[in-house]
Order: sequence, then C-alpha cells, then structure tokens
Amino acid sequence: MARKTLITLVLSAVLLIAGCVCVSGCSNPRTRDAHLLNAPVPAVSESGAFLAPNAGEVDFVENLAAARVAYRQSLEGLLSYYRSVGNATKAQWAQTELRTFDQMVRYQYIQPAEWTPKNLQAESAIPEADALYDRAIALYRESGGMIIVASRSKLQEALGMFNQLIQQYPSSDKIDDAAYRAARIYEYLRNYELAAVYYQRAFQWNPETPFPARFRAAYIMDQRLRMRREALQLYQESLVKEARFVENREYAQARVDALSKSSVELPETEPAAQP
Repeated sequence: MARKTLITLVLSAVLLIAGCVCVSGCSNPRTRDAHLLNAPVPAVSESGAFLAPNAGEVDFVENLAAARVAYRQSLEGLLSYYRSVGNATKAQWAQTELRTFDQMVRYQYIQPAEWTPKNLQAESAIPEADALYDRAIALYRESGGMIIVASRSKLQEALGMFNQLIQQYPSSDKIDDAAYRAARIYEYLRNYELAAVYYQRAFQWNPETPFPARFRAAYIMDQRLRMRREALQLYQESLVKEARFVENREYAQARVDALSKSSVELPETEPAAQP
C-alpha cells in the first residue's frame, strides 16, 4: 500500500511539472503524440493480460518518475542559490537548463489499459464518457478509420481521447469500445504490444463485445509477436465466442490446426479487414 501511495504522489508531482511543457512557442512535432505524459498515472494493478507490464517495468517507470522530480528540484535549488549570492551568470545557466527540462518530451510509459484491471465492467451509461467517445470516433473517422489514413494527427488525437475515457470513466459502457478502437490505432502504428493488450481489454471488460477482439489479439500475437502458444488459446476462444464473424472463422481454424502441430506453420497472411 505504501508503494502504491508513493508512485501516485510521485507521478502527480510529475504532472505539475509537465504543465510547463511546450508553451505557445514550442514547435516540437512530437507534442501531438498521444503518449506524452499529461495526466497522473494511478498505481499499477494486477492486470491479467498477456504483455501487460510486469513488476520490473513498473519499477523502472517509478524510478524514472522520481528521478525527474528530483532533477527539477535540484535545478530549482541551484538557481535559488545563485540568485541569493548574486552570481548572475550561473543563475542564467541554471535558468536555461530548467527551461530546457520543462520543454523536454516526457512519455507516459504505462498506458491506461495496461494498468487498469481486467475485471472492470463496461456497464454504466455516463453522458460525459459518451460525449468523449463520440468526439473520438468522429476524429477516428475523419482520419480515415484505418482504411486510408488521411490525417495522422487526428488519429493521435482520437487515440488520446480513447485513453482518456478509459482512465477517467472506468465504469463506462464505452470502455470496451474505446479499448478496441485504440487497439486498431496501435496496430496501424505498428505498436503491436500495446495493440494486443488493448484488444484483450475489450473482451475482458465486455465478454459480449461487438468487435472481434479475441481474433485480432490472436492474429497480432501469432503473426507479429510470434507468441504462438498464447495466440492458439485466443484463436480457439474466438471460434467459440466470436463465431458470428464468419469472415474470420476459416483463418482462425487453419491457425488452430497449424499451431496445434508444433512443427507446422502457415505462411504469414492478412485476415479479412476488420471494422
């Protein structure tokens, strides 16, 4: 409990620091990235998903957050000291380094669906969450919706909103939809590890999700990440629980047959397009 409290306090402090990042004069193109640190990250829960962060990754992220806070505090202390003794030159150096630190790109290395537990239930109609989802879907569609992406910036903005919904409204009946849409974006961006986690969240949070999340997770683990044992399990689940997606059944059954025989591999192929 003390460890979880510590990480929450540390990351909240980092949020205050991040408020200074990239003011009006900033031209860093990465500021449109949906993964920049711009919100406090709660303590990591038992996640129950393949590829979710383990204790080692969590420790590294916690240490990084603490180091960021300590570094800025040291610069502030040094600046204050030089000002108190009247050393204008070194005070200017410290001020410049502090300003550079405030403009530095900082990422949220553990994303909302990674630390959010698998036992959430997408069950509550929350008007604010619904409105946020609608705005995100509008941007998603304006960007091209994975067919022909016309605007990568809109895609990143939509991704940020889907993650915001998951983090701010964890009981919303839109969290599974948001997770699936975010997974589609991660897959397009070739961030296959995150895509796999988000697809899993979609069916964990809503076992009756209207999307073929099990199949997509299986395909990524199979063909992109070479996690064949895990993929086999999810292909088998998709054949039972996502049987309505007839366009996926032949491919999934072929992969189940192949993966059940360890020495047999099918060539990498693309399954039918998904929504």
